[in-house]
Amino acid sequence: MNDPREMIDAFTASANAAASGMKKINTELMDFGKTRFETDTSAAEAIFAAKSMKDMMALQRDFMVSTMEAYTQEATKLSELTTEVTSEVMGHLPKPVSL
Repeated sequence: MNDPREMIDAFTASANAAASGMKKINTELMDFGKTRFETDTSAAEAIFAAKSMKDMMALQRDFMVSTMEAYTQEATKLSELTTEVTSEVMGHLPKPVSL
């Protein structure tokens, strides 16, 4: 790929893929943040409404376990999404020219 027009097209496709990928990642982060806010608010309300310390501690434990699971799943999802986006962006770029 020595033609400048082909290189410009490749870099344009790569930039478009990067922009699209960033939009996917941003959407994922915003959705996760919204879900976390709703879940955390509900958990806080339930904890504050607990009738006993035992109930409060059980709710807090359940909240912590589910929160750790949710963040682990989200980190995995973001890692996979980032790998996917990077592969797509790099797939549009020309391979190095051998001499």
